[in-house]
Amino acid sequence: MKTVAKYAGLGFLIGIVIIHMIAIIEGDPLMVSQQFVKRMGSIRAAMMTQTLLSGVYGMLCMGTVIIYESDRLSLLFVTIFHCMICVLPFIPLALFLGWFENKSGVLMVTGIQLGAYFVVWLIMYIRYRMEIKELNRMQKRILERTGT
Repeated sequence: MKTVAKYAGLGFLIGIVIIHMIAIIEGDPLMVSQQFVKRMGSIRAAMMTQTLLSGVYGMLCMGTVIIYESDRLSLLFVTIFHCMICVLPFIPLALFLGWFENKSGVLMVTGIQLGAYFVVWLIMYIRYRMEIKELNRMQKRILERTGT
C-alpha cells in the first residue's frame, strides 16, 4: 500500500508539473481556457481547479502503475486495463477544463494516447520474449551440463 501511495503522490506532482510545463511551452503561464475561466468565475479559481485536477489525474495514472507488478495477469490485460484507467478519465477532464476547442481535438489526443500504449505494450512484449528465450537457452545449457 505504501508503494501505491508513493506512486500516487509522485503522479500528483507530475500531473501539476506537466500542466504548467505545457503552459510555459505554449508561452502562456496562465494557460487556462477562457470558457473554463467564465465557468469558474475567476482566473484564480480556474487555475487552482485545473492544477488540482491535473494533479489528481496524474495521481490516478501513476497510482495504478502498481498493477504492472502482478504476476497473475497478462501483460496485454494489464496494459489495456491501465490504458483505460488513464484514457477514459482524460476525455471528460479535457472537455470540462476546455483544453480543446472541439471534440475532434480530444479524440486526436486520445488516439495518440492509445497509440502510445500500443507501442509501450509492443516494446515490453518483445523485451519479455527475448528474456524468455535467453532463460530457455540458459536452462538448456544447465541441463546439458548436468546430464539431465
